[in-house]
Amino acid sequence: MLNINIDTSNVKIPEDTIGLDMGQTLSKLAYLEKNELILSYFPTQTDLKSLEKAIEKKIGQFKKINFTGGKSFNLFQTYSKSLETNLINEFEANVKGIELLHFMEKSTVLPLSLIVTIGTGTSMVSNQDSYKHLGGTAMGGGFFMGIIQVLFNITNFQEAMELSKKGNRYNVDLKVSDIYAPEDNRVNLLFREFTAASLGKIDLNFNMDMLKEEDLINSLISMIGENIGTIANLMADKNGISTIVFCGGFLKDNKIVRKILSLMCMVNQKKAIFLKNSEFSATIGALVL
Repeated sequence: MLNINIDTSNVKIPEDTIGLDMGQTLSKLAYLEKNELILSYFPTQTDLKSLEKAIEKKIGQFKKINFTGGKSFNLFQTYSKSLETNLINEFEANVKGIELLHFMEKSTVLPLSLIVTIGTGTSMVSNQDSYKHLGGTAMGGGFFMGIIQVLFNITNFQEAMELSKKGNRYNVDLKVSDIYAPEDNRVNLLFREFTAASLGKIDLNFNMDMLKEEDLINSLISMIGENIGTIANLMADKNGISTIVFCGGFLKDNKIVRKILSLMCMVNQKKAIFLKNSEFSATIGALVL
């Protein structure tokens, strides 16, 4: 649970409302209490009872619940029998939450941006005309967790992040510089650092006894980041957008993917923004809509 002090003279948040975002993996609550924004999350699939208990404790204090997220419909129907409820489009909620977080952190209005939310999957939305869904990719936290569970029986995201910090992707990934001779001037220094093939060093000559799970996890995170970064920058170019906001649960404690996304934006002359507590953007947006 996070408690964030709010200057209510600058930021308007209703005091009688709960915001609830229910995704495939995590559900998040947001509400204002004594000038503090209270944020908490619960595993959607394994701990729904704790989420319901947290709501029940606050029912007498609040009059309304605003729901968003793909898994929220059943709970929305349940609470609609006794409370005022709203069911909000998650893209609109996410944009509103990002705009509010940006203002709270930087005291400026968010410019025209591509908002890339990396959760279970990845969505790409612009804040033009309230919001405009532009596309996305199935790569994200769900793909990552599925692969590492199949390969290593790892089911804890934080455990995977700690392992990744010990890994070296270039023990398994092939860089352009691994292909071209150092004296070959057809390829400049920057391009030499690009990934030629993820897992490209695992070939017939690779010693599988030397394969480390932390190297493979590091490579997998990098692979996801490079693919999302490529799509995001192309999407931004296509729509005349120069600012990309990256948010979502996959970024939490994930320095590897943040670095890759930042570098890809720099190379493509885009401004990358990472906001604090952005994994709660949709539930914050639902709260204030």
